[in-house]
Amino acid sequence: MTNDSSPSNSKSRYFAVKLATIFAVGLVFLYSSFWLNSTVHNRKQLLNKAEQDIILAWAGPQTILGPLLIVPYTDAQKKDVQGHMVFLPEQLESSSDAIPEIRHRGIFDVSVYLAELEINCLFSPPEQYKDANKVLHWSQAKLAVCLDDVRGLNSIMLNVNGHEVSVDSGSDALNNKHSGAHAKLAITNLALPLNIKLHMNIKGADTLNVTPIGKSNKIGIKANWADPSFIGQFLPNTKNVTSKAFQAQWQISSLATSFPSHFDLTEIKKVNHEGPGTFNKSLGVRFLKTADHYQQAERATKYSFLFVFYTFLVFFLFEVVKRTKIHIFQYCITACSLLCFSLLLTAFAEHMSFELAYGISSFAIISQIAFYAFGLIHKKSERTLFVSLLVSLYAYLFIVLRLEDFALLVGALGTFALITVAMLVTKKINWFEEK
Repeated sequence: MTNDSSPSNSKSRYFAVKLATIFAVGLVFLYSSFWLNSTVHNRKQLLNKAEQDIILAWAGPQTILGPLLIVPYTDAQKKDVQGHMVFLPEQLESSSDAIPEIRHRGIFDVSVYLAELEINCLFSPPEQYKDANKVLHWSQAKLAVCLDDVRGLNSIMLNVNGHEVSVDSGSDALNNKHSGAHAKLAITNLALPLNIKLHMNIKGADTLNVTPIGKSNKIGIKANWADPSFIGQFLPNTKNVTSKAFQAQWQISSLATSFPSHFDLTEIKKVNHEGPGTFNKSLGVRFLKTADHYQQAERATKYSFLFVFYTFLVFFLFEVVKRTKIHIFQYCITACSLLCFSLLLTAFAEHMSFELAYGISSFAIISQIAFYAFGLIHKKSERTLFVSLLVSLYAYLFIVLRLEDFALLVGALGTFALITVAMLVTKKINWFEEK
């Protein structure tokens, strides 16, 4: 039977208490990482406020809807019942040429753009539509174009069957829910189709979207922007993205959008009090900034507990294998240094590229921890090994931050590999110093 006061039992109790203490300290600093995450989140909210300030002075995200042919009608039986029929084009071709730029508000950058749009569409001859219950007043027909933020509409020119038509503000019957512009058509010849050519100069921020309302749609968007994010319910059929610009083309039919060729605006409003909910599909592009450093800083903060865990494990292995006693205060002060990395990364990334900010922050923390640890580690080979482990740790985190789709896989494999190394290093240690 082993005596409880034997050196082996004293050593085992020492390591048990040390591990429990390290675990408790790790939990405290894990909780502190949530505070760091809230700090990064607050900085991101300041960026959002800067974006809103610029949008208020410029214009917001834009979604182009139209042209729509709006025709008033009266009920054939009840003359006092009135409404509006909305007709969608048979063919729609749209091309957008955007010029994005970065606007600054303090230390924050916000992407805005100027865009030139050409829209050509074809409406079927009005005589093709017949309804015994409705009397359509084609002489009072109007053509409406809608966009999210009408403040961004710099100019608009409309050509109908080869004739210039003046355009007025407001989207007529849609104006209660969709801002925009409209033109009076006064259609008299019901046998002719309507060929519409629309030229618009608009400005907006962040996103540019187009609604494919035609029976057949060909839509193109290009811009001198190297990092587009294609959004909406449809991805482009073809795209060409270079280091300076991009071009994208969509071809979509009404079979994919499920948009009707025409509908009664009054009946739609009865079903959907928010207006014509028919137009719930769009496509477009978001002009992303090259590096969303706040998003990556948030991810780095979420991985901060791995930094503490890995470094504590390295310290403990040095303590066990090299028989170097490390005080719990030294664990704590090292953890403080590790948690400071996220603050440095966020602060530097607001003024420079994320890659450079990451390099400076990691160099500062590695140098600080190495300087402190060299008071405990005296051999040159062991110091080199310790610094190499820290460099590998920060290089590993950088790879995890870049591999968004495979971050979990790489993180899991890295943790598994580190635990395996710890097992190999400690498997022959005689914890109880038994013969």
